[in-house]
Amino acid sequence: MILRTLFGLSGLGSFLRDIGEAWSSYPYKEIIQRAKKGIDAIYPGDRFRPILLAMKGASIFDRPRKYYDLDDVLLLPPAFTPLRLKKMSEVLREPNYSDVDLSTVIGGFKVSIPLMVASMGSVQVSNKVSLEISKAAGALGVPLGVGENVATMWGYSKRVRSGQPCFKERVLTYLEAAKDGVGGVTIQQSVEDAYDELWNRVYSDPDIEPYIERGMVGLEVKIGQGAKPGLGGEVKVSRDEALRLREKYHIQEIAEERGSTFIVRHSAPGTYTPEILRGMIRMIRNNYPRCRLWVKIGPFRDLPQVLRILFEEKVDAVWIDGREGGTGMSPLASMKHLGLPLTAVLSSITEFLRREEKETDILAAGRLYDGGHLAKCLCLGLDGMAVGRAVAVAAWAAGARGVENYLRTVEVEAKLLISALGKYRISDLGPEDLGSLSRDLAERLGIRYVYG
Repeated sequence: MILRTLFGLSGLGSFLRDIGEAWSSYPYKEIIQRAKKGIDAIYPGDRFRPILLAMKGASIFDRPRKYYDLDDVLLLPPAFTPLRLKKMSEVLREPNYSDVDLSTVIGGFKVSIPLMVASMGSVQVSNKVSLEISKAAGALGVPLGVGENVATMWGYSKRVRSGQPCFKERVLTYLEAAKDGVGGVTIQQSVEDAYDELWNRVYSDPDIEPYIERGMVGLEVKIGQGAKPGLGGEVKVSRDEALRLREKYHIQEIAEERGSTFIVRHSAPGTYTPEILRGMIRMIRNNYPRCRLWVKIGPFRDLPQVLRILFEEKVDAVWIDGREGGTGMSPLASMKHLGLPLTAVLSSITEFLRREEKETDILAAGRLYDGGHLAKCLCLGLDGMAVGRAVAVAAWAAGARGVENYLRTVEVEAKLLISALGKYRISDLGPEDLGSLSRDLAERLGIRYVYG
């Protein structure tokens, strides 16, 4: 009755339809199950209810997709597996999925899984569970990104609001949980963070210094993100916080927002040209020589030109967000209209993915959340993938244990699928392990058309 009063009969229908579409368009239920059940969640359930099990392959509520994604790519296992025979001679038994070695080095960090927890910034819903995420990612040796505006919004070493962790809490919780120097944390600095000299504070911080010396800290240049390439960060803040932050951020005139409880805070997207980008990278190398150098970039049309500069300047790693990438908050119009899908991004950079002697690692992000996605990325020549929203959902569902459970499911799934290909090392994977039902997609990604 209350909802009908607020929205009217037709408005209520539209509201419920939007809620249904938002829920069905992202696998929240699946990730929550992974967070709660761990490895058990990656196997089919409902074994005594075959009708329900048969319906799990697709949702009748999902809208048709408008473009290809990695679910349109298949892993193609062979019958003849000479590398399995080689592995057998090493372990002196029939090898199984647990013999797959996913440990590697990405962007200068030793990692247990070729996976990164994508940089999440100052939006309250992700910041509130950030310590749970940091604790689990550190314990598993999975690199963690700390996004822009956290220090400026929530404080550097002391909380601005009791329920919201500050920047240094997020960083040190991760680093203190990391074991044997495995893992690493990357730190974004927005235009507004630069006013407070965030990177200078980090580089001279005595609590972070030991980890810098061990090579576990990186600085991350952000050049856009998937859901809103070309736009800066947005978040809704209270009127009191808007007053506190208005000297540093673009904030709508508070006088015009008298009827609103919250006010939108905008941060600058940053301005780049080839010369500016090269200059920034060289400045970072010069000023912070002991830090790794990472770059995050959105799904832009001139991505190959940007990558060429990053490769020439030998940055440690770059991760690329397709338009499917999530965000804490962005205009609906940007999510609907801006940017390239991830498969289009990958098809535009096949030259960079096929380089044998590349010194810059490449990761992909954008609605990637399971072990199949990770295995396909590795087969395409990527060095790993980044996950953001899935980790936040897992943290809200079951805390640090939920995040750890979720990340373990991705690891085990990837090992299962890679072992099915008869391979046991990341370096053995290649485009021959992939195929597509679409001739166009197969040609663009340089993989097999399965009907060819």
